[in-house]
Amino acid sequence: MQVEPEGEVLVEPLTILDRREVQLRKRVISQAKVQWQHYGPEEVPWEDEELLREAYSNLFQGDGHRDDVQSQEGEM
Repeated sequence: MQVEPEGEVLVEPLTILDRREVQLRKRVISQAKVQWQHYGPEEVPWEDEELLREAYSNLFQGDGHRDDVQSQEGEM
């Protein structure tokens, strides 16, 4: 486990378990359900896919992500 000098624990995403698109007013937001290092399966959050791609592009290499997006409206 890597710890920053400020005492913060650094965690890395292990895998993307699922994807969805959420309708927010007039925008559609792509989200990914991420399994994070050191967290159990009950603690798997939905994350903004665009931010994940910026920070962890290696998770999406060779990934045809648009083909398997499951649409769900309104939930976050």
